[in-house]
Amino acid sequence: MNAWRHQTPVHSPLSPAALLQGLRAALSRNGAHRHAAAQVEALLEERYAPRAVLLTESGTAALTAALVGLQRDHEAQVVAIPAYSCYDVATAVEGAGARALLYDIDPRTLGPDLVQVEAALRRGATAVVVAHLYGCPVDLTTVKRLAVAAGAVVIEDAAQGAGATMSARPVGTHGSLGVLSFGRGKGLTGGRGGALLAFDDRGARALERVRGMLAEPRRGWTELGLISAQLLLERPALYGLPASLPFLHLGETIYREPRPLRTSATASCAIVAATWRLADREAEVRRANAERLLLELRQQPGFAVIETSPTARPGYLRLPVITSPHARRAATQAAARRLGVMPGYPQPLCDLQPFATRCLNRNDAFRGSRLLAERLCTFPTHGRLDAGDLAGLERWIREWGRSQ
Repeated sequence: MNAWRHQTPVHSPLSPAALLQGLRAALSRNGAHRHAAAQVEALLEERYAPRAVLLTESGTAALTAALVGLQRDHEAQVVAIPAYSCYDVATAVEGAGARALLYDIDPRTLGPDLVQVEAALRRGATAVVVAHLYGCPVDLTTVKRLAVAAGAVVIEDAAQGAGATMSARPVGTHGSLGVLSFGRGKGLTGGRGGALLAFDDRGARALERVRGMLAEPRRGWTELGLISAQLLLERPALYGLPASLPFLHLGETIYREPRPLRTSATASCAIVAATWRLADREAEVRRANAERLLLELRQQPGFAVIETSPTARPGYLRLPVITSPHARRAATQAAARRLGVMPGYPQPLCDLQPFATRCLNRNDAFRGSRLLAERLCTFPTHGRLDAGDLAGLERWIREWGRSQ
């Protein structure tokens, strides 16, 4: 492999035409935002069939809005969230002024530990957030049953779920509320952006309570800058340059402070609409590349692949695996980074210091989540991988997967 060639861990399809659409929307007056937002809302309604849609500046803002909207009906003062997840889930809890009860994650499936979900509901959680990590769908059937019995609301965090389905329905449609993200590496992007979807009466009431709380949209010049940089620098021949600059924090998991709630930028809406079909095709490419890598991973004792439900169709935003300690150490080295191999989230949310005061059970045992923090790594699956990249990943798997 070329020593300078450097693959991104994730990729969202873009085009110069989509960038131009975003620029035109940002420059336009006379209802440009309303028109761009209506395009995205129509696409969301066609695919997800929600009762109501709220476009937000990010997926984190969408989850924050869900919790704020529920709180205004005296719900979600305490929310059950996964102990192993994107740190932005903790940011959303902080931004909503809620408190959290963590539940553990099963490292075999990346699904909730149902015993701990039930315990959180008994301890007063009135909302449960379930995340489809890395595009691996989680079956919400039992979580929903437990929540209904406790009078709680299920919020489905599908921020990483682009292209994934469960029981032939898109992830994000199985709870009272669904959260989507259109961030830089989420498979469908507007530079930034997100959406909150409501699917029943409780979800719709929460969404409508928070709708008027969102600040007016920006035109989206920052988003246009991010999209321009992606189009240019995410190419494997050039990505090594930004990846070498530590202040950009590319590929790092960092805690972000809450931001004021705002609706999606005008340019973001236009870009999401322009790349919608590109993202569908990209999801098929991710699945095909993941299946090729899984054939090799299943043959190596140093890797354990994630189990998914027979009714699940993963979107494989990235391909997660549990590694041997030997292979996990290798995943932090420069050679692995150039291939796009990355460690997972470095610590469970119970150990996240900025979140400590919000977490009611941070001293509980979360063995599955700790194992994931120590042993999970991910492989790239996106459409920028060529035959040489895939062959290089297969060689890396064989080299580091020989021993447990």
